[in-house]
Amino acid sequence: MEKKQKIIQVYAVIICVVAVITFLISVSSIVSAAIDRSDPLYAGRFEQKLSSLENFKVDVLKSTQKDQAFIPNDEEIHGMYEAAKGNKIKTVQHQSFRTIMVSSLIIVICIILFGSHWWLMRKIGKSD
Repeated sequence: MEKKQKIIQVYAVIICVVAVITFLISVSSIVSAAIDRSDPLYAGRFEQKLSSLENFKVDVLKSTQKDQAFIPNDEEIHGMYEAAKGNKIKTVQHQSFRTIMVSSLIIVICIILFGSHWWLMRKIGKSD
């Protein structure tokens, strides 16, 4: 009977350790998503520089010179910039919201698992 209790205690300790590690990883994800959400133009990796219209314009002109394609005027480049910027902002907001929600749910599960297994471990420890 004592061997069974030791196995249950080891199981409970392992679950508690895994819950703590998962909790820390989820908190890290939430912090990262919150930082991305606060400044979406600099979040993640993006091919085009959207920090300013001038940077975007240089990228567009470089790409059009390589292809010898239609060269857009300033008004068209400004429209392209606003569309790309709006898309980037919406994409980062969606991704960060999803990350925050999923990580928060995982944190709740970790807390429940940790609490229940900690209680189980203490209960079995007292019965020894």
